[in-house]
Amino acid sequence: MLARLVADKMQASLGRPVLVENKTGAGGRIAAEGLKTAPADGSQIMIANIVMMVLNPLVEKVGYDPVADFAPIARAGDYQIPLATGPMTGAKDFASLVAWLKGNPDKANYGVPAPGSLPHLYALQVARVAGVPMTMVPFRGGAPIATALIGSQIPAGLSAVADFAEQHRGGALRIVALSGTQRMPTLPDVPTFAELGLKGFDENGWNGFFAPAGTPAAVIERYNAAIVAALRDADVKAKLEALGFLVTTSTAQALGKQVADEREKWKPLLVEAGVVK
Repeated sequence: MLARLVADKMQASLGRPVLVENKTGAGGRIAAEGLKTAPADGSQIMIANIVMMVLNPLVEKVGYDPVADFAPIARAGDYQIPLATGPMTGAKDFASLVAWLKGNPDKANYGVPAPGSLPHLYALQVARVAGVPMTMVPFRGGAPIATALIGSQIPAGLSAVADFAEQHRGGALRIVALSGTQRMPTLPDVPTFAELGLKGFDENGWNGFFAPAGTPAAVIERYNAAIVAALRDADVKAKLEALGFLVTTSTAQALGKQVADEREKWKPLLVEAGVVK
């Protein structure tokens, strides 16, 4: 949806059609490996996220180098990582959840979509700052985590905002904190970890646009301007926020630095998670 909303607006800026082709599978590797060998003339670009460009290349063998094989264009929508709880704890805020976990160490479990996922890495940080040893329970996606929280099968869970937002609004579960440095417009009652005085949660998950390495700088600059203009469009921004995105933009250079910096940031936690030797 992000790609299609941006592509529709880019057409006007670029003065030519912009087609979106879904290349799914293998955690984004198929799309990335295809772009790696595409002509470096601006005819093909891709939208990729932190999993494709940072996490996956650190934990498994992929057929591309996220730094050497691609030219960054622009950052796009961020997605925040929520920490949620349910009836099992009855907690209404982060402090109450931590108190419950400390008082029930034999039940201090948390659900995440997969080992080595961004929610898993944030869960390790939650356990660290809370001073509570916690045990991971992997699920196949975020929706089953919400079901387990509501059914009092686990006391805490981390996933994507979209997996918990409606249940939070309905009172079936409670999101007690979000990653990032600003509250989510559609969840104004939920504080960020930073607001709670907790360090290490400023970064969100993110999406960005990339071209093949060697794409001329003039093409990158033109695409950056078109993407930034699309993301600043009021209609696009409103639709993305409704889907759970925080609309962000950047220069090509800033996105490239982010990819490099986050590889250094997340590798130690991936080692701690047991997915990098």
